[in-house]
Amino acid sequence: MRTLFFFLVVATSVSLNAQITKGNWLIGGNGEFTSQSFEFDNGSSSKREYLTIKPNVGYFLKDKFAVGSSLRYENFDSFNIYGVGVFTRYYFLNLEKQFNLFVQLHYDFTHTVSDVNSIDDNALNSSFYGIRLGQVIFFNNVVGMEFSLVYEKGNLQDSNSDSFKAVLGFQIHLSKN
Repeated sequence: MRTLFFFLVVATSVSLNAQITKGNWLIGGNGEFTSQSFEFDNGSSSKREYLTIKPNVGYFLKDKFAVGSSLRYENFDSFNIYGVGVFTRYYFLNLEKQFNLFVQLHYDFTHTVSDVNSIDDNALNSSFYGIRLGQVIFFNNVVGMEFSLVYEKGNLQDSNSDSFKAVLGFQIHLSKN
């Protein structure tokens, strides 16, 4: 049993440099908790809290630098929000590190639909852009778990929003071979 444990530790530590290298794929997703404030054109304001599910796929154009796209789904009250986005991501530390820091810039286009039939204009389009700062912990040469903070600015049809998010995500890194 001790030999198996030793082998697993050595195998994990030796193979940790394969995740963020040129030609690899990044597939995963995030769950986001959002606390958001709104300021409307008429001078009123409001606040809401909700969860978002955001799967993504990316490709490493060079070591430590990936570009990709994501989907976005949110549900709160009587609204369903569907979106698609693009992102760029850069990792700061060396390739062989088990822990790494990253920054990500993103842009999302969303379409919101209300389930309430009494609303005349029950659908609207919005755009969101933001920055994410975080840390990833690589469990092995394939799976990483991410913790990050996000600041996001939204341009909605009748308001603007500022959001701060705490994000938990998992990423699978697939090699080109």
